[in-house]
Amino acid sequence: MSDLVERYVHQVGRYLPQKERGEIQEELRSQIHDQLEDRFGDKATQDDVAAVLKELGDPKSMAVSYAGEQYLIGPTLYPIMMMVLQRGWVIVPFVVVIVHVLLALLSSGADNLIGLIIEATIGVVQATLIFTGIVVLLFAIVQHSGEDLEEFTGGEKEFDPLALPEVDEPGRVDRFEAAFGIAFGAFMTIIMLYYLRVGGLTLQFNLNDPGEVIPVPIPWLILLILNTIALIMINLMALQRGRWTIGTKLLETLLEAAGAVFLTFAIFQPLLDAALVAIPALANIPFVERLPVIFAVTVAVITLVNGANALAKLWANRHDAPSYHVKSGS
Repeated sequence: MSDLVERYVHQVGRYLPQKERGEIQEELRSQIHDQLEDRFGDKATQDDVAAVLKELGDPKSMAVSYAGEQYLIGPTLYPIMMMVLQRGWVIVPFVVVIVHVLLALLSSGADNLIGLIIEATIGVVQATLIFTGIVVLLFAIVQHSGEDLEEFTGGEKEFDPLALPEVDEPGRVDRFEAAFGIAFGAFMTIIMLYYLRVGGLTLQFNLNDPGEVIPVPIPWLILLILNTIALIMINLMALQRGRWTIGTKLLETLLEAAGAVFLTFAIFQPLLDAALVAIPALANIPFVERLPVIFAVTVAVITLVNGANALAKLWANRHDAPSYHVKSGS
């Protein structure tokens, strides 16, 4: 009995803002138990619990009833969009500042500290605005498409509490992680297409005057772009189905492992080559020239091991895949 309640409460929580999730879940859990006790005492069966949960409605609608009015994007998507934005607003500026300092150190001209700070600030603002625009656009497209991603393959089905997925279901898609992967992948694709256009690495986003550019091998950069686009499509497919399958998880694992190799030779190797030219003394550090290869192999191995673990769990639970889909209320 309690397991079915926890599965319901967990599903509701997946559609709630993280900062409010715990409090709302506890309130909902208490409300359900009170209803069960009032109606059935301590003799409620699983069918009784399912009947109460069915009266409450599907988890997505219940989550929407707890959420306040949101006007930027509908209440179903708004919490996920804000979590994606908040993570991006931390990661994107950090990456831009680090890369900007690196490129400044490797450039032929020596910038003063004030100039470097100004250029880094401009780069952070540009990249953050690009990322924000991409995220809002993606969520707006989903919001106004008239469909929820989960419905593309499942269609509208009557809510069945007994079909609720397990809390720790191996194939369950984390909507936030998938949405962030799609948004960040789209952001990186646009940045890399810009690098492809100007012929190398720079943080000055101006096609007419890209500033000093560190050349990169174009074939590797193209492979990295194609790999990123493929990962975006895989995450979209997983969102559409509401779960990872053995095929999609295997493909994602292989693409991520290949992406580590492409990233190494498209970005890291050119940066190291530029660093060795700018600071010849770096060549005296043991293994420094092999750092990109060490990075690629390490990331690829970790990715393959983690992917194999996830695939083993999916294979062990392949006969227990739930058919539960929820109609979106936007």
